[in-house]
Amino acid sequence: MPAIPDLATCKKIGFIVPSSNTAVEPITQAIFQSLNGNIICIFTRIQVKTTGVDTSSTSQFSTETMVTAARLLADAEPDAILWNGTSGMWVEGGLEADKRLAAAMQDATSIPCSTTTLATLEALELCKPTSIGVAVPYGAEHTKKVQGFFAGLNLGYSVVHASRMDPSPEPNIKIAKSSMHEIRRLIVEAGCAGKSEAVVVACTNWPGAGLVNELEKEMKATIIDSVIVTVWQGLRMAGFKGQMNGWGRLMGEML
Repeated sequence: MPAIPDLATCKKIGFIVPSSNTAVEPITQAIFQSLNGNIICIFTRIQVKTTGVDTSSTSQFSTETMVTAARLLADAEPDAILWNGTSGMWVEGGLEADKRLAAAMQDATSIPCSTTTLATLEALELCKPTSIGVAVPYGAEHTKKVQGFFAGLNLGYSVVHASRMDPSPEPNIKIAKSSMHEIRRLIVEAGCAGKSEAVVVACTNWPGAGLVNELEKEMKATIIDSVIVTVWQGLRMAGFKGQMNGWGRLMGEML
């Protein structure tokens, strides 16, 4: 039987999850089970059924909604709270809006807060690639938004390729049912035959995390998967010290 953490003393990281997402919790729990530490993950959800770029989709990610969810997690007194979603990569306002969102959650809870998007940028700044690829399960317009987000950050890299699913799974719950063969193909395609020093796998409902360790060795590129990087950021925020094998370079070298 797996060891049960000491709930009286353990660190806790809270994650806000889209309601139609079925990938974040099992993958995050698998990562935490790999940790050699007294730390647990806790979750709450906000309603998200679609991931489009239209107003009806982007309105799901309002600051008020996120703050309410963060306050629910705050009742459990976590050491960090993170929005486990990539909406900051395509909603109006982009990076600055995501920074304001994290600040609003933190102001409301007095707990350090962040997002998947902010975690991804921090990982890129540490990796310092000169070229990146992006892999997503989204449609053409949505993919263009995500690609444009990364291209417009001026972090010293070029975006050499963006690969996407065609057709894109809709609604959001279907994204988690994507075949692993297709996810693998698109990550490799985003690597652009070695031209991409890093590949961003941008969707927390796309279950590519289990491929990262293998593909990094095969592609010689750092893979920044949305679920893994959100856990990575949460661990750093909570002051976790340690590294683990099996989840790629971020977890193995950069914690």
